Amino acid sequence: MQVKSLLQIILFSFTLCAINLVYANETKELEQHVATTLIEENLVGITWSIVSDNKHYSGSAGMADIAKQQPMGKAKKVRVGSVTKTVLAMGVLRLISEDKLTLDSEVAPYLPNLSFNNPWASEAPIRVRHLLEHTAGLDNIKMRQLLNPTYTPSAPLNHAFSQNQKSLLTLRTKPGTHYAYSNMGYALLGMIIEKVTQQRYETYLDDHLLNMLEMYDSTFEFTSQTEQSPPHSLAMGYHENKVMQHSVPISLRPAEQFTTTAPDMAKFMAFVLGDGTIGDGVFIKSDLMAMLAMPHNTDAKNAGLLMGHGLAFAVRDRHGAVGMCHPGQTFGFTAYICLYPKEKKGFFYSINTDDESADTERFNALFIQHLNLLPISPLPSAHIDNQNKQVDGPYVLAPNGLAEFAFVDMLFHFMWVEHSQQHLVLNPLQSSAKRLTALGNNLYRQAGRTQASHVIYTNEKQEVFISNGLKTYKKVSITKLGLYWLSMLTGLLGLVFIFIVGVIKLFTPSRFSRSNWSFINLLLFTVPAYLFCEQSFIEFGLLNSASISLIVIATLLPITLGYSLFYQIKQAQNNYKEKVHTLALASALQFCVILIWWEKYPLIFWI
Repeated sequence: MQVKSLLQIILFSFTLCAINLVYANETKELEQHVATTLIEENLVGITWSIVSDNKHYSGSAGMADIAKQQPMGKAKKVRVGSVTKTVLAMGVLRLISEDKLTLDSEVAPYLPNLSFNNPWASEAPIRVRHLLEHTAGLDNIKMRQLLNPTYTPSAPLNHAFSQNQKSLLTLRTKPGTHYAYSNMGYALLGMIIEKVTQQRYETYLDDHLLNMLEMYDSTFEFTSQTEQSPPHSLAMGYHENKVMQHSVPISLRPAEQFTTTAPDMAKFMAFVLGDGTIGDGVFIKSDLMAMLAMPHNTDAKNAGLLMGHGLAFAVRDRHGAVGMCHPGQTFGFTAYICLYPKEKKGFFYSINTDDESADTERFNALFIQHLNLLPISPLPSAHIDNQNKQVDGPYVLAPNGLAEFAFVDMLFHFMWVEHSQQHLVLNPLQSSAKRLTALGNNLYRQAGRTQASHVIYTNEKQEVFISNGLKTYKKVSITKLGLYWLSMLTGLLGLVFIFIVGVIKLFTPSRFSRSNWSFINLLLFTVPAYLFCEQSFIEFGLLNSASISLIVIATLLPITLGYSLFYQIKQAQNNYKEKVHTLALASALQFCVILIWWEKYPLIFWI
């Protein structure tokens, strides 16, 4: 009996060693792949953590600071951009679990000094749930909130909303109906935390959330690269071509101001993958934990699409796995977190490079492969006898990302939709076509996905929409869209003609004409262009000499165009060149009028 027990112990030990050896080999292989990908994508450094089978593993590659030749350590402090929102959301859910707040609490009474322009206020006020889910209908962010170095880490949160609140807090969609990513919404959540707790939101969350999760190397307070000494300092941030970028205080800081480490994020992931308890006590109620990535009551959800955003995460279907995830990006850093609750696995990483050209999706694929998740079979296609040709046509974002660029997005980010046998083909203007497989009930699955990725639905006005849960497009009139394109093209051609003729006249001995005022106005745009080039991009949101000169010169353009056009018509010259000049002036002026009608002109991004 003793020999048998000894053999069992030896066999168990051997098996355990074999498992550990396999895991160590897999981990080493992952590290090599990550390091190789980092180099191939020309990124500086990365630190990551993995939660799998109740094990926590952290790793790193590359450099934390090129100038100091400091390698990226496993526990190096990093910024995570909008991954911050997932952690802050837990703080809000903690207050709800303590009955200090509810998901259905109306936001306005907590923020009486702010003025919301909500056309649906009587039937659909903004609630806490809407802010968490990005369904409040608020705009994302304004330039003066994003690119403005005048903000300090200790500035009151309401300073971000101190000007033109009606414009800033105008709702573009009915609360609860459409997902529209909003940094403003999470800044408002920070203000609600302060109202409920009577503390700075940073202090409250550090003390009552991070400490409870034993995330002692993390903080919501602003952290810069100069505050601490290595190896505990914050990694340096970089832009493309490895241009150095120090941390910058931002106005909407609850949305993305968070400093952490990979090991700390492993603790956070372990908690989120759990049942909401810490020790023997309930920290966040189980019903709230169940809604972390569950879209609530959006039009797309009601139409049958399960993709969307919950109270903290969005559902993501990639590389054969469906998880609850959140990306993050801030000055000098790119981050990502993705969790798979059914299998109790997840990964997090932060790269100290903010480079739009880098393919960071490669890292997601590597970590998902390493987690060895159970395969998911794609939903089968369904035969459709009667295709709804009413769906075919052009679609525009509804709403688009930033209200300031709604006109630009309509012109350059529309897509053409058409049926092709048992498929729906999406043809975006600026990217390759996407072929969707019909699943029945107006649901469709994109290639490479396992679940329904898109849904078609109509509203009470019989307007047709296509949504993937996070982006929604509305069908528009092809005539209307075509006329806007014609207006833009003729307007730009008119401006080019005016400029070329003006340059030619500079080098010919011709008398100055009052029709040349529009050309002089165009030349003056070199002044703000030069001033903008001479300042940091972070100053773009300031009302300074560059922005003021752009506003003044842009305001003058339709005036000088109109004056030049009036002079050309008054001269009534019949030669071909003058007729073309008149047509060019009229074309440029009409496009300015269209932009004014859309409230996109003059070029003001600082209100």
